[in-house]
Amino acid sequence: MIYRFAANVSEKEYMAWLSTQSNYNITQTPMWAKIKIDWKSTLCLVYSDDKPVAGALLLIRKFAPGLKIIYSPRGFIADYSDGEVVNEITKGVLAYAKKIGACMIRIDPEITLSTYHDNTVLIDQYGKQKMSVLQNLGFIHMGYDKDFHTYTQPRYNAEISLVDSSGVPLSDEALAKTFDKKIRKFIGKYTDSRGIFFEYDFGENAVNRFCNISKHTEERQHIILRDEAYFRRINDAFGPDNVYFFAKINLEKLILFLKEQIKNGDSDTITQAEKDLEEAETLQKDRGNIITVSALLTVKSNSTAYLLYSGFDNSIFPRFRTTNQLRFEAMRFFRNKGCKVFSLLGINGDLNDSLSDFKMKFNPTVVEYAGEFELPVKKFRYWILSKALPIAKRIYFKIKLRNK
Repeated sequence: MIYRFAANVSEKEYMAWLSTQSNYNITQTPMWAKIKIDWKSTLCLVYSDDKPVAGALLLIRKFAPGLKIIYSPRGFIADYSDGEVVNEITKGVLAYAKKIGACMIRIDPEITLSTYHDNTVLIDQYGKQKMSVLQNLGFIHMGYDKDFHTYTQPRYNAEISLVDSSGVPLSDEALAKTFDKKIRKFIGKYTDSRGIFFEYDFGENAVNRFCNISKHTEERQHIILRDEAYFRRINDAFGPDNVYFFAKINLEKLILFLKEQIKNGDSDTITQAEKDLEEAETLQKDRGNIITVSALLTVKSNSTAYLLYSGFDNSIFPRFRTTNQLRFEAMRFFRNKGCKVFSLLGINGDLNDSLSDFKMKFNPTVVEYAGEFELPVKKFRYWILSKALPIAKRIYFKIKLRNK
C-alpha cells in the first residue's frame, strides 16, 4: 500500500477528515491551535490512495536556540492497532521535525489502559500492545505516574456518560440518580426554594462575567488560571460551541424563604435562618438583588462537552453548593444538544485530593490513558532539553505567583 504524508494541510481538509472520526479530542482541532498563541502549529494528514487515514495537530515551540519541540496534544489520531499506519504518520512527523530543526516529538495519544466505574476496573487488553507499536518505533514512554501535574496532559480523566448502554440519552432522573447523595441534595428543590437559578450565555459579555467569578477561585485556592485574553481566544476559536453557565441568586426570594423558616422551623433551623437572613439583607443592600455566585466555561467538540474551567464566589453562601447543580444543568444542556459524554477532564489517579474527590461524587468513569511518549530527533539536544524543561517550568510558575 502506498502512503503519502502532508503537513500544512488546510483547516477545511483537516476538519473534513476529523469529522469522520468516531472520537477525537478537542486538543486535536485547529481551533485549539488558535488558543495557543505561544506555539506555532501545522495540521498534517497521512493518505492512503489519496484518502486520509491518520492525522495530527502539531504544536511547535522554540525554547532556546537549537531547542525546538513538536507536541501533538492527545495525538496522533490513528488506529494504534494498525502498526503500518502508525509507522507512516511517525515517519512523516519525524521528517517534518528534522526539516524545521526540532529536537524532539512529544505525544500523549488516547490509548486507553483501563477504565474504572462503580468500583469495577476493566483492563483494556489491547492497550499495552498499542503502546508497544510506538515503542518499537523509537518512542520513549515517560512513565505511569498518577499525579495530575506530572505530564502535559493528565493520564487519568473523569467522564460522565450522557447516554445509556444503547446510546439513548439519559433522562434527568436517571442522570442525577447516579450522583452521590451529597451532590443530589443540592439539586432541584433545594436551590429553587432559596432563589438560586441558572442560565447560559455566549460571547464577549459572557467572558467578562466568567472572569469576574474566576478571580475568586484563584484567590481562594492560590492557583493560576488564565487571563481574560486567553478566555477571549477560546471564545473566538470555538464561537457558539463555547458556552458559559452561571448560577445566580435572587436575594428577595431567599429572604422570603428564610423568613418562612424562622416562622415555622425548629430551633436549629431558626438559628441558622436568622444568621442567613442577616447576611442576605446585608448582601442585598451592598450588591443588589441578583448576584452571580458560580460559573463554568465549557466547550463542545464532536459528541463530547468539556468542562475547561470553573469558579465560584465563596463569600456568598458557599454552603448552598451552587456548583453542584450548575454542573448538572450543563450536562442537561449538552445532552439535549446531542452530546454523549460530559468530560470533567483530569484527576489524580489515586483519587487522594479534594478536586478528584469532588469530581468522583458525580460518579464518572475514570479513564486511564497510556500517558506521554517522546521521540528524540537530535539526541544531545533532546538530553539538554529534558534537563532544562522541568527547571524552566518551576521558575515560570514562581514568577507567575509572585506577579499575581
